[in-house]
Amino acid sequence: MATPPPGLTLSPGHTRLLLLGLGLATGMEFYTFDSMNLVLSDLTGTLGVSADEASWLLTVYSCSLFLGVPVSIWMAGHYGYKRFLISTILLFSIASMGCAISPDLDSMLIWRAIQGLAGAGLVVWWRASIYVLLPKPQRSPSLMQVSTVLYLSSAAGLLVSGYITDHLNWRLIFLPNLLYAAGAVWLVVRYFPTLPPPSAERLIRTDWLGIALLATALISLQIILNRGEIDDWFGSLHIRVLAWTSGAALLLFVVWQASPANRTPLLWLSLLRDRYVLSSALIGVFTGMILSGSLFVLPEFLRNLSTHTHSATQTGQIICVYALTAAAIRPLMVGLIARIGQRKTIVIALVMLIASMVLFNRLLTTDTPGYYYVVPLILYACCLSPLLPAVGSGTVARIEQNKLLDGVSLYMTFRQFGASLGVALLTILIGHRETLHSSRLFEHLRHDNPVTQDWLASVSATLVARGGYSPIESQRAAVRMLAEAGAHQAATLAYADAFAFMAAVGVIALCLVPIIPPTPVAKK
Repeated sequence: MATPPPGLTLSPGHTRLLLLGLGLATGMEFYTFDSMNLVLSDLTGTLGVSADEASWLLTVYSCSLFLGVPVSIWMAGHYGYKRFLISTILLFSIASMGCAISPDLDSMLIWRAIQGLAGAGLVVWWRASIYVLLPKPQRSPSLMQVSTVLYLSSAAGLLVSGYITDHLNWRLIFLPNLLYAAGAVWLVVRYFPTLPPPSAERLIRTDWLGIALLATALISLQIILNRGEIDDWFGSLHIRVLAWTSGAALLLFVVWQASPANRTPLLWLSLLRDRYVLSSALIGVFTGMILSGSLFVLPEFLRNLSTHTHSATQTGQIICVYALTAAAIRPLMVGLIARIGQRKTIVIALVMLIASMVLFNRLLTTDTPGYYYVVPLILYACCLSPLLPAVGSGTVARIEQNKLLDGVSLYMTFRQFGASLGVALLTILIGHRETLHSSRLFEHLRHDNPVTQDWLASVSATLVARGGYSPIESQRAAVRMLAEAGAHQAATLAYADAFAFMAAVGVIALCLVPIIPPTPVAKK
């Protein structure tokens, strides 16, 4: 892919305002991602859907983002970098308003899919713009500045959306996106330089077959994830057909992208011959899983299962600890990576992740106070801040200037594949583990169990004495309370297993570190 000339001369003030514009544009996506995760339980009542159906809003968005990452590089080449960036900002804000006014789940899923496609352009082009527009010495500090804005946007998503949900209505959480969009468009229009157009071949030729194959794979996968639990997964014929279709389409997509007959592929897979790119892409898959899955279950647990039931505001205040910590320590990461190198930085980050997830797994009970989770959240922040720049830097370590955008696209595609995979696997894992824990728990809650009989008798007597229940009503109420308590405990154990799964992801990623080539470090 043709890339603009490197190192355009921009004044320091011009550069700062451009970076702020890129930060606001992508910050809108970060704000929305954390906001949706926080208020998902509120959507179930308003839209009249189950928690599983509400989670489709996350999986649809994640899969659309995955499709949009490689397509966004191609579209920017066709329509111009600046025009494409402004268009994605506007489209994301329009889709946000569509989500706000959606009357039902189906319409909101459509808007979330559009939001994911637009969000892909934002998450790719803030990074790509820095590589394209700025000389190499300015890239790491610039990435740091924008990353700090993104972490602060995540914190804003948790704090602002929680407050809005509790005091107004969850639909209004999308309104701040208009402010983000207005500021981003104003800055991008004024400070994003006009770049020369890409090569004529890229403008004329389009990898329609690649787009069709990737879309087929993702749409089939999305239907499987949405309908699998309802239709008995692979016990259903159409789920098996969709699984084969998705797998075949994805395999054909990879073959077509690597084929010499494809002169303008969406992804330049030949870049994977470089060990730096290959290692960053493979670890990028696990990085995506860490990003999407590590705190996936925490908001729902705090709001619905914890004995100390937390409001949206309180939940946001607890979880935002990780975002604020990450923003605070992110400026230190540039020097850390330069001093100890990419490999050691990634090892430290993954050890922090494993420690955080194990601590979550051990702490997660229905009686655990919210402030107990501050320590694992800080450890998680100490994973994110060094991990993302360390893994991402390997993508462009030795790539020629005219291949930089393709390197960024390749890394982000692998990372977003991991993000989609993380949400999907956790959704499936939680469902299966909850069923398993329920069966084990209720095996011990039989009526002929003396402990169960004593508990039911005690609760029933209390309800008669203090609740005004009749003896028959009290017995039924006691059984309902026991069933609810058992269901809560089963769900809690399943959520704890989700954190154990993410710790295992960290261990597997740690095993891949040796494939990263040694990198030079700064001399003391």
